[in-house]
Amino acid sequence: MGPVTLNDVSFSYPERSDVSVLKNVNIEIADGECVAIVGASGSGKSTVAALLQRLYEPNSGTISIGLNDLHATDVEHLRDHVSVVSQNPNLFDATITENITYGNKVLSDVDVRRAAKAANVHDFIMTLPQGYDTMVGENASLISGGQAQRLQIARALARPSKILILDECTSALDPSNQAAVLETVRHAKVGRTTVMVTHKLPVMRMCDRILVIHDGEVAEHGTYEDLMERKGVFATLASGGEWVAE
Repeated sequence: MGPVTLNDVSFSYPERSDVSVLKNVNIEIADGECVAIVGASGSGKSTVAALLQRLYEPNSGTISIGLNDLHATDVEHLRDHVSVVSQNPNLFDATITENITYGNKVLSDVDVRRAAKAANVHDFIMTLPQGYDTMVGENASLISGGQAQRLQIARALARPSKILILDECTSALDPSNQAAVLETVRHAKVGRTTVMVTHKLPVMRMCDRILVIHDGEVAEHGTYEDLMERKGVFATLASGGEWVAE
């Protein structure tokens, strides 16, 4: 697919056009790199994820994947190649198979099981009375938060996507479920370009690089150790309790 590039990207939400969320942001994420995007609440980190999905268009600047300008890319094609795992699992009152294949009806049972195994949820599914035909309930009420999140990851991995966006995907989980989901992500990100929007230290530490968004700009980037030694924005936010350590 090639690198993910934001070139001089500025953005304001339509309902508050006078407030600049991103200001001339320049980011390049290498093909196959895993990057954490971090910052204080309201800094614009989730906005980067939204722009990569084309949920919004930048006010100025360009976003590209490889040689392809996102603005000129067919949205359906983009959604096939960019998978998203959000904070809320967004599962439906349907069977596990139907939830994994949602939006991608050409998947075979073999594809579904392969994705579930990759998401480390197949063994759990096989313990259920109806296996893959088990209903998950409204808002996934019949399964745990960690299992629901892994099903969402299985849905993402079932697509032929080379880019994986995880937007605060562990923020609603307790430590044990978070650890299980992060282990799933650790395997899932191999061979994919992975963008992880997060405020949790374990997530940051598993990434190749951390990008710090501050006041709508990229303030600094590097590994966790680099950024702590620099004693800049990242270290200040860390000492102020902005990052969650568990």
